Amino acid sequence: MESYLTGRGGSTGNALPSSDDDEFRSYLEDAPKQVISPAEQNISEDEQIEVVYDEANCPKVEVVTSEGKPRRIVIHLPDGKLLEISCEY
Repeated sequence: MESYLTGRGGSTGNALPSSDDDEFRSYLEDAPKQVISPAEQNISEDEQIEVVYDEANCPKVEVVTSEGKPRRIVIHLPDGKLLEISCEY
């Protein structure tokens, strides 16, 4: 009995495309996907940073405001990464 998919699309039978490089690569290996440290962030002169939560063994939470309106919420995770939430009105 012939396969149901025989002759459809001319595939070679491989479900995944072959690649010359079969090594594991981290998702964060690419430069645009890297986490930006707080020192590298572009903070303009009119923005103010207010720490709203900072307790031991908990994430630190900051609110970045501009002209009295919240623009970003920055959460410092325990593993050193940042979670940044943009606030748009």
